[in-house]
Amino acid sequence: MDVVVQSILAVAPAFTAYYLTALGHGFFEKSGVLNLAIDGVFYLSVAVAYASAVYTGNPYVAILITSLVASVFGMLLAFIVTKLPISHGAAGLSIMFLGYGIGALVGNPAVFKFREIKMTNIEFSINIPRTPLTNVLLFTISVIACLTLLYILRSTRLGAAIKASGEDPHAASALGIDVLKIRILAGAIGYALIGIGAGIFELVWLPTWQQMQGMGHGWIAFAVSLSSGRHPLLIMLTSSAFATLLTYQYLLQAAYNLSPEIAKMTPFIAAVTAMIVFMVTPLRRKLAPPLSLGKIFFKEERTL
Repeated sequence: MDVVVQSILAVAPAFTAYYLTALGHGFFEKSGVLNLAIDGVFYLSVAVAYASAVYTGNPYVAILITSLVASVFGMLLAFIVTKLPISHGAAGLSIMFLGYGIGALVGNPAVFKFREIKMTNIEFSINIPRTPLTNVLLFTISVIACLTLLYILRSTRLGAAIKASGEDPHAASALGIDVLKIRILAGAIGYALIGIGAGIFELVWLPTWQQMQGMGHGWIAFAVSLSSGRHPLLIMLTSSAFATLLTYQYLLQAAYNLSPEIAKMTPFIAAVTAMIVFMVTPLRRKLAPPLSLGKIFFKEERTL
């Protein structure tokens, strides 16, 4: 029994990282903004978390800083696609590649700073210890985030406005909802969660940094959210499966004599499979995306 409990707790860092990232992504897309910037900003957030922890010496402050930085990018994406407006895909992919570039600029110097500090203080550490208590707290944070966003979406005026902006922004605007303001707020909240998820990924799961650290995992969170219909409760189930694959991928490698390359690919293979399953089953209709997801919104009606 103890082995089972320990095995479940060991999944907590990866689960919380994926869950919060996928939860934030789904919350943002509820407002109608197609969030293709997720992987670039996740990569950037991983680098910011590492650098902030190195320079402040406090991983908890680093996660706070990371959430704020990520939140800015969420608001930027929401502003660009709603105010200008331009293609959601073009804006999202542009910010994604921007995130890759800035992430490298932020992370690389911090590596040298970390080595410099370690030369004079060998006890210097930036990670949050992975103790049983930490793992329990991570699961607790995930449950609190789930219940909070469910309450917002189902029982508050903000949640109703977010869903209305995603389903039909023109009708929402006619009813007096400021679609731009609502989307920016949804972007701020959603990307703050993505930043926290990336911070946990970096400072609890992999407390080091190198080029390409975290790249691709934002897309896994994207797949987690999509294959769960962006539903906070279902995202928990899907996140658990992906986190288990990530945590025990090397055990799978040993058990089935897989090559290291195949073992590393297992979460991404699972991501593609999960999205295909979602799209070819009734889940696609029951958990359909917002009707206006990714569509350009013109506040004023245009005439030819």
